[in-house]
Amino acid sequence: MNITANRAGHLGLLLIFFGFVVWFAHNAWVASPTTLNMLLIAPMAVLALVLITSITFGLFRHPERDADGPQEESDGSLRQRFGVPIGCLALALYVLSLETIGFDIAGVLFCAATMFLMGKRNLLVIALYSLLVGFGPVWILQHPMGVPVHSFFME
Repeated sequence: MNITANRAGHLGLLLIFFGFVVWFAHNAWVASPTTLNMLLIAPMAVLALVLITSITFGLFRHPERDADGPQEESDGSLRQRFGVPIGCLALALYVLSLETIGFDIAGVLFCAATMFLMGKRNLLVIALYSLLVGFGPVWILQHPMGVPVHSFFME
């Protein structure tokens, strides 16, 4: 198999993800092997490991594919020029605002901002999906699971 720099980098990143998921799941199990602690961690760890393994097998099965896709023409848009730094800044603001304004509002604002940044312009879709993504997980964590999560509206 021809190992290009892109393929080697892709496989290295997958290996790092694999190691992190195994370490995180093991660390969570050692900290507290209770059902409540592992209820979210174990299924997500299994799903992540299955995805990582599937992507790795796909890279070996189809050596003609490479991690580097076709180059897009530069249209000079804000997203094209500064999309990645804006996305990183949005993620940092989201994480920093979780305890300040609550998981619900932070989730709604982050989801709406990233959808807008990715080019979605239907405001009704942005609003409905952002509300679902922002309030849904907070409600599930607080009510059926009983996990105390800082929230602006749902406390």
